[in-house]
Amino acid sequence: MLSLSWPASTPSANTATPLPLALLLCFLISLMLLLQLVSPGWARLPGYAAIHTMLEILSIAMSLLVAVMAWFRTDSSRPLRVLAVGFAVIAALDTLHTVSYALLPAFVTTNTPQKAIVLWLGARAMVALAILCMLLPPPQQRRAIPLLWLYGALVALLGVGLYGRLPVLYQPGSGLTALKIALEWLLVGGYLLLAFRVHRAQQSIFAGQWLTAGLLVLAFGELFFCFYQLVDDVANGLGHVFKVIGQGFFLRGVIETRLLQPYQQLTVEKTAHEDARNRLHALVSGAPLGILVVDQDGRIVSSNPAAEQLFHAAPGALDGGHIDQLVPSALRGAHRQHRSGYHAAASVRRMSERQQVTAERCDGSQFHASVELAPLHWGQHAYVLAFVSDISVQVQQTSQLQWLALNDELTGLPNRHATIQQLDASLQQCPHGALLLCNIDALGRINQVFGHDSGDALLVASSQRLQGLLHPDEQLTRLQGDSFAVLMPGQRQPLPRAQQLLEAFAAPFVLPGGIELQAGARAGYCRYPEDGDQASQLLQHAEMAMTAAKRSISTPVVAFSDCEPARTRRWLQLAGQMALALQQQQFSMVYQPRVRLRDGSVAGFEALLRWQAAEGAISPGEFIPVAEETGFILRLGRWTLDQAIAQRAAWQRDGHQVGRMAINLSPRQLGDAGLQDWLLQSCQRHGVAPAQLELEITETAAMENLQWALPVLQQLRGLGLHLALDDFGTGYSSLAYLQQLPVSVLKIDLAFVRNLDREEGRAVARTIITLAQQLACNTVAEGVETPAQQAWLLANGCDEMQGFLEARPLPPAAVADYLRGKS
Repeated sequence: MLSLSWPASTPSANTATPLPLALLLCFLISLMLLLQLVSPGWARLPGYAAIHTMLEILSIAMSLLVAVMAWFRTDSSRPLRVLAVGFAVIAALDTLHTVSYALLPAFVTTNTPQKAIVLWLGARAMVALAILCMLLPPPQQRRAIPLLWLYGALVALLGVGLYGRLPVLYQPGSGLTALKIALEWLLVGGYLLLAFRVHRAQQSIFAGQWLTAGLLVLAFGELFFCFYQLVDDVANGLGHVFKVIGQGFFLRGVIETRLLQPYQQLTVEKTAHEDARNRLHALVSGAPLGILVVDQDGRIVSSNPAAEQLFHAAPGALDGGHIDQLVPSALRGAHRQHRSGYHAAASVRRMSERQQVTAERCDGSQFHASVELAPLHWGQHAYVLAFVSDISVQVQQTSQLQWLALNDELTGLPNRHATIQQLDASLQQCPHGALLLCNIDALGRINQVFGHDSGDALLVASSQRLQGLLHPDEQLTRLQGDSFAVLMPGQRQPLPRAQQLLEAFAAPFVLPGGIELQAGARAGYCRYPEDGDQASQLLQHAEMAMTAAKRSISTPVVAFSDCEPARTRRWLQLAGQMALALQQQQFSMVYQPRVRLRDGSVAGFEALLRWQAAEGAISPGEFIPVAEETGFILRLGRWTLDQAIAQRAAWQRDGHQVGRMAINLSPRQLGDAGLQDWLLQSCQRHGVAPAQLELEITETAAMENLQWALPVLQQLRGLGLHLALDDFGTGYSSLAYLQQLPVSVLKIDLAFVRNLDREEGRAVARTIITLAQQLACNTVAEGVETPAQQAWLLANGCDEMQGFLEARPLPPAAVADYLRGKS
């Protein structure tokens, strides 16, 4: 049986908590300091020079261990490198301090208490500086490392060679000077502040608790150096002891982080790995899909029970057999070629990316299978992991759905969608023709009186009569309910032909059940290219003519030119004015800001098209559909894109930070074969990087035309342009296909934003935001008009917003004032 392994999650290793011990030591130090204050200089240490040297050597060794272990780490972070450099400098300065003790032979210059104290203070300050640099942001940490080396060199120079020129820190016979005591107190305060800061950030920095404990011990231990009078008294010695203990905490933290935790993690991972193997074996054995592991020679290495059941094989019968035995004999040659080609360039091949294949069971029966392939490596050998499922039922259903997508289930005629396809083909093949729409009178009343079965029978009989009257080059389709369409390519005189077809309804219909009735019909038609040169446009015009015929009392057939309503006249008026309006610069651009919700900063602008005609402003909702239908949107869209890119370049030259420029892209523009090259040239001409632009497409436009739109969108994304899915949530996106779209922004439709005061509206918006986060997309809320909407969107993770609450669409000249107001 199939057996693989998966990575297991590893819990963090248990670590000791050093803070209670550190606090106990601080309390002990406090008691000792009280004794020192009551009886200063109460005891002297015999052989202090030897004790001092031993303690310093131990301290130096600990500092070097911290430095080495923090530096030589394969995945060392910048904070560890900073710590390593800091403690290397501390070790060097402590070494100079040790050899500068007054009772030892002179080192470079005469050894005096002043010399030793200068080096001591430099080393202790280095501890604080190293920890402080660890807390800096990464860019500043990089700059801090050379400064730490420079600091060490400067302290060494002052302590060894120029200590005599520094203010006096120790007076023989009277003890420490006020300056020395002040500096020690400054170190104490610095250690305590750093201990507090490290404790606050201990979850995000290396060995946080150990660093906090060490700083506390060092802070309290440093107090001994504020009160001793003689170099060799007990206070000075205790100060060195607690310095070693404090650095011991640092070393313990490095050891735990570098050695103990990785070892504990390895143990946990080993246990989790064994558990994962057992879980995976159970999972594969119980998987509903058939799973096969096949080697490069086509031998089945392993299979699961689902695969044995799928191919009607006995337990273990598939293992060791050849994969060809599961392929019909007629297809084995092609299968071997496909298998060889796959091994040459193995990659994950998902079920959605494959056509269904025909498989053969062990008993010789065949079925439709869907196969997902993935390369698999065990040791030094390469295999193919195949997931197989029986999709025979789905194939049958898909075939039926594909037929229903283009055909009417009742009559078997092509449906509305097929009508548009056939009309498109006719427009390309024949320069002249007509489209006739025929409507059966009173079908609804017939359904009410005689029942829907009789109405369906009438529709079938009507389609058969019409088909009997068709010419060889004509095509009958059923648009909807009681309407049929007749495509008549080459027809220049559609009126007499329409009258001939209506004769199909002259004789009474005899329906099942002995029902005999007379059904009339009316028709409307339009001609091409006179009444239009696009399928959707012609269909619309023919429907308008048919509606006029149904309303007419005397005329059963109406031409489109005879029924033109005010809306059609307005459509024609706008279509005729667009080219001249563009030439006369009646079109202009306005820009609506998009701001980040987290801080209110400008994330970009959306470019919006406006038409200011001589008679007044024309709404985009009115002229954009006309431009779409006429195809003028291709020219107008390129003008809009170029204007927006040029404006983005102008703002860039003026030093304005405007973020991305978002521009709407229509469905027709997605079919513009030269759009990618034109966009790239426009960006180069104006000096705008493609990454500074964002193209917005509606969800419906993307999903309705996914098969051809997806490659276009991928090409646009490949240029560096960002893509946004506009009006998201109003369409019908399949989540499986949504993952394929190369979009980086989802725009929440304003209809949902307006409903944020209701729970159902909030639920939809919250779902869209969560989905965008899972797809690694930004979310932009449209139409934000109230502070309450803004607050809800911010609280629920929406990234950006636009709407009247922030600003209305602005003319280019007003954008600079807006940006100055924002700054």
